[in-house]
Amino acid sequence: MSTISNGLFSQENILNNQISIHLSNLTIESALDSIALKENIHFTYQSEIFYDKKKMSIIAENEKLLVILRRLIPDTTLDFQALNRHVIIVPAIYKKTSKNENIIPYLSYRKVNGNISDYHGNNGLSYASVGIKGKHVGTISNQDGDFSITLSSNNIKDTLVVSFIGYKNYKIPVSEISNKPLTIKLKEDMVSLQEVIIRSNDPLLLLKAAIRKFPINYPQKPTNITSFYRESVLKNNKYMIYLESVLDIYKNAYKGNTNLDRVKIFKSRKIYDISRLDTISFRLKGGIQGCLMLDIVKYRPEFMKEEFMHLYQYHLDDITTYNNKSVYIIGFQPKPEVVIPLMKGRIFLETNSLAIVQAEFGYEQNKLNAIKNRFIAKGNAKTKVKPLLVNYVVNYRKIDGKYYLNHTLGNLKFKVKNKKRLFSKSFSTSFEMATTDIDTLNVRKFKFRETITPSTILSTEDLIYDATFWGDQNFIKPEDNIQQAIKRISNSMQQVALGKMEDE
Repeated sequence: MSTISNGLFSQENILNNQISIHLSNLTIESALDSIALKENIHFTYQSEIFYDKKKMSIIAENEKLLVILRRLIPDTTLDFQALNRHVIIVPAIYKKTSKNENIIPYLSYRKVNGNISDYHGNNGLSYASVGIKGKHVGTISNQDGDFSITLSSNNIKDTLVVSFIGYKNYKIPVSEISNKPLTIKLKEDMVSLQEVIIRSNDPLLLLKAAIRKFPINYPQKPTNITSFYRESVLKNNKYMIYLESVLDIYKNAYKGNTNLDRVKIFKSRKIYDISRLDTISFRLKGGIQGCLMLDIVKYRPEFMKEEFMHLYQYHLDDITTYNNKSVYIIGFQPKPEVVIPLMKGRIFLETNSLAIVQAEFGYEQNKLNAIKNRFIAKGNAKTKVKPLLVNYVVNYRKIDGKYYLNHTLGNLKFKVKNKKRLFSKSFSTSFEMATTDIDTLNVRKFKFRETITPSTILSTEDLIYDATFWGDQNFIKPEDNIQQAIKRISNSMQQVALGKMEDE
């Protein structure tokens, strides 16, 4: 056995710590979990290496961790490498290659969970960006501020960064992250006007300048993006359908190409309340195509098109920060005399680069009824549909000097009245997509036969729900109310299935 012992992997590492522990009739995985919890360390390894191993019992009093691990794992084809509070279990063939060089080429994975909230309160921060500094690995927090990100042993020397509009970045070396969930409290970032580049007090000129800088700020070559996608349908505020997918996307360059991006489904799952499905008489638009079209840099909406800008009022609302950089907040809404339905919202521009880092926009409620057919994919003459809410969010993440699509979100809500029924019902749909990985080097344009039509409504597809589905894929952690809904729907589906068995 060889324990790496130079530089970062010194002899004075955690493997030499003396610990006491009593383990009785546990699997190797459970024993490692017990040691990790007691000693506040983390083990990373490929789970299959311990498949079908016998349960073990160990009693140790003030013994070195290295000795205890070798008793627990007597297989000498496996070795231990330590970095700060981490122990990586790897095949013994991976040894240091020279006196001053270490390699850990054996990939193992771990999930890091946590919650992001305001420093002065307990309110979770929704849709905060979570990622590895300078790398194309990331996710976002959910509406409760909870997140889960999967990291590999390749990330052991990297830094995890959390960003949110108006707050200072939070940074922590991956090697210092224990097995316990992270509790991250972000501090508000106060902007000093002396640090801000005031180019103009005319927000329209700022926005036009930002558009001219699209070729500088956004990728001018195609990329392959891995995204986590989810959509849901609620009836009277109760979940009726909940769907999750991992998508492989061929994203066209931002340079003069408005062709819709190509999408492959890597894996997907769905859960639905059987007892509520027969009430659906219409389908709401959105879905994957909606998420792709929310990339406002590539598919510019009216408020960012020169020929429509005269219909809007633009105003500089405030200056805040994002990713430790100052940001202009430009508000916009239709001019009072404009009667056609147009959106209102806010655009966040980084003051130095003039890159759009985020936008929030939607339609005024009193204008929605005139454009309701834009949002309904299927309906019938017996059903009267009234839109109540249409809101969107998009943000971008800077990596290696370019801004990449990071997260898109759409929320739509409708009141539905069937002529044969006394009471109306409310239906809402939410669809969102978070970029979890980006490949700029080995880019492949998918063949049409490999892809799906972006307008496909996945919630109507025949899919199953598997609780152990995602493996080492990054995903948006379900909110508490969604997890409760999944349990409720699962119980409902089991009861229906048992009823069918009894009938047979």
